[in-house]
Amino acid sequence: MQDAIFGLGAVKNGWTEIPDDVVERLLTLLSRETMYASHLAGHLLNFFEFEAQSLTTRQKSWCVGFLKLHGDRFTEVHSRQVVAELRGGHYLVSSTPV
Repeated sequence: MQDAIFGLGAVKNGWTEIPDDVVERLLTLLSRETMYASHLAGHLLNFFEFEAQSLTTRQKSWCVGFLKLHGDRFTEVHSRQVVAELRGGHYLVSSTPV
């Protein structure tokens, strides 16, 4: 499963930035009610940590907004850990204004 998720990464695909549609689709998938308790959610959320340097300022803003709206709804342990890391770390901090 992780191989499939990380197959969407910038280096793997020769991208300098993750395309908007990849970020949008992952966030849409994560916002489904069934994902809040799924072990898969943590792996999907890990994508945003590992690919943070390849996310645009706008995409980071989308992720921050997603976490504000949905972050507290995740109940699976790994997912909750990754949400905390994304919220508290520098992964989604942009060097330029959103």
